[in-house]
Amino acid sequence: MLAQAEQPVASTTQYNPNVALNARLLEAGCSKTVYALVTPETEAAKAAILGNARAAGPDEARAVHLEQFREAWTSKQDRYHELFFDTWHRWSAPLVELDRGAFPFAYPTAGASEPLRHLIYLYGNLCRRHGRPPRIHIFRGEYEGYKAYAEAAFIEVVEHDRRDWLQVAGSLPDGEWFFLSQPSAIDGNIWPHGNRFLRALSARSNAARLVLDLTYVGAIAEPPAERFAAGEACVRNVVLSLSKPFGAYYDRIGGVFCRSQDLGLFGNIWFKSLAALQLGSELMRRHDVFALPRKYADVQRRQAETTGRSLGLKLVPADVYLLGRADRQTDTDQALIDYLRRVPADDDTTALRLCLTPGMAAQIGTAGAVRTAVGESSEQRNAG
Repeated sequence: MLAQAEQPVASTTQYNPNVALNARLLEAGCSKTVYALVTPETEAAKAAILGNARAAGPDEARAVHLEQFREAWTSKQDRYHELFFDTWHRWSAPLVELDRGAFPFAYPTAGASEPLRHLIYLYGNLCRRHGRPPRIHIFRGEYEGYKAYAEAAFIEVVEHDRRDWLQVAGSLPDGEWFFLSQPSAIDGNIWPHGNRFLRALSARSNAARLVLDLTYVGAIAEPPAERFAAGEACVRNVVLSLSKPFGAYYDRIGGVFCRSQDLGLFGNIWFKSLAALQLGSELMRRHDVFALPRKYADVQRRQAETTGRSLGLKLVPADVYLLGRADRQTDTDQALIDYLRRVPADDDTTALRLCLTPGMAAQIGTAGAVRTAVGESSEQRNAG
């Protein structure tokens, strides 16, 4: 018998079949996880704000970038996030109806994850302070982070069937919060009943207890029938991020609008990334809220077709330009369907959702190494 050190190494797929399924998805140019798509426009904006460093001194763009970090004692940095939120408000206006007067407090954050986690933990602490068990509500199949953050803080999560939205709005218990994404993370589409749900929830009670997650604003090519009613009385907070619209996930550009001062986020007016705010503002100035989804609509369509053929799915583009959707009624193998399913097996109302970023990046040329002016790749530089 072989000694333990000489035992053959078992394949990872023997213990985790998801590894093989993930590999199959990547080979088809897609993924289950939603990844941000870095575009040439993303990198052009970075080049524009970072400028060049020269022996005789930086160029004008580089100087502007560097100067914003200097002289903190003047408090000049305090206004930078205000300029960012003003820019976002104008940029998102074709999609979002938001009265800044009703949300006078805005805090810069590291993407959307920071404010979402903070708000869920804040809610849990408020409930426990008043002797109530904390419980948040979502629609089944929503962004996984809501549930993950809540469960990490020992907060119960109640999941509802979105078909029952009117009943949910009329029966949400007092003191319990709801988390909703629009456009929806459930299927990558605008939820057509979103505003009606907000209005129904507001009509039942004026209590602000819904957190509206607008992470996908900027990732759809066409305006909805009506703008997202972010100012409804039920909306407590509005969360935003530029990760998915602009392929800036690792730049952590985000923020949150609040009806009242949030002491847990108050320090963010100082503890913020000036580089992230500068990049976000530059991207929004360069490209309107529909620009990149419209530009890459054909790339999305081609990738949906290619990926669908490879996987045996009837895949169509979602409203969010990074995603494709397939109906549940399909002839492909059950193991793949079960892996992609984001709701219980007996719920056939939600389409399968796939991220097309890997294949789209390959199409537009942002999937490989970055080459220098002399044509050297990152692998060559590291090897040297």
